[in-house]
Amino acid sequence: MNELKTELRQTILDRPCHLVLHTSDSSASEAADMALAEFRRIESLLCSYQPGSLIHALNLSAGSGEYIELNAEARSLFSFVDMLWQQSKHIFDPTTAALQPLYGNEHTISRAEEKINQLQPNMGWRKLEVTESGGRLVEPGMRIDLDSIVRPYAVDRVRKKLIAAGIKHALINLDHDIATIGTQPDGSNWLIGLRYPKGNSAAISRLKLNQQGYALRGSFEKPLSINGEQFGRAISPIDGLPLLGPISVAVIAQNCLDACSAANIARTKTESAALDWLSKLNMPWFAIDRQGQCHGPLASIR
Repeated sequence: MNELKTELRQTILDRPCHLVLHTSDSSASEAADMALAEFRRIESLLCSYQPGSLIHALNLSAGSGEYIELNAEARSLFSFVDMLWQQSKHIFDPTTAALQPLYGNEHTISRAEEKINQLQPNMGWRKLEVTESGGRLVEPGMRIDLDSIVRPYAVDRVRKKLIAAGIKHALINLDHDIATIGTQPDGSNWLIGLRYPKGNSAAISRLKLNQQGYALRGSFEKPLSINGEQFGRAISPIDGLPLLGPISVAVIAQNCLDACSAANIARTKTESAALDWLSKLNMPWFAIDRQGQCHGPLASIR
């Protein structure tokens, strides 16, 4: 029986999204609508840039003492982020979002270090209080941004809903967070592109991603340059400066959120510690160090 294909390209969760579904009947279009609705639901609930979201409300009320009511889904997400915070020895910290404006689009630090020191009281994931009454940020001016976790969570949620709807072949590509269902209908592999430095330009490697999740964190094409040194955009909650870890890390795992978690934790470590930690995972991975060198099992696929 011939497979019917539905393909959509839209901006979802503030990122380009490519959705490909195959079914043996006309249900692919309905499944695509369901997927988009789930993406929009999560965006309206959990994305920091979305007015009316729980995260947006938490940021607006920071320091006021007011508790924002949290549903079970938000509480579960906070628990997951807390686990990453613990596993990274308190270096993975969404409250560093308050420092992002200090780093300009020209990829250099745009304000004096004194300004960073002024914002230090706003740092600290432990300053998010979650009780039966809800959640609140203790210090005025605090801000959290969970979007890098919300996106892979949304991809996994959509994948589960599509599987429950009987979809056997699908690609869910949300920029740097990707998951697939099965293979393509003819048995060929789902392929995704991984950009890496090659001389003074960039090249693309094709990776197989069947029935798995993928996440990339950090971009070698958008580094920070400080006093002639290259850094990724992961920021330390301790001193407000870029971390000394890999500029970019990609991981393939059983689901998108696991891949994202591994990539995020790796970037909180020094380069040598990150490469050692990644090498002990039972997952394919790829990392780009601050000198532009590529590492990991996925680097050999090039």
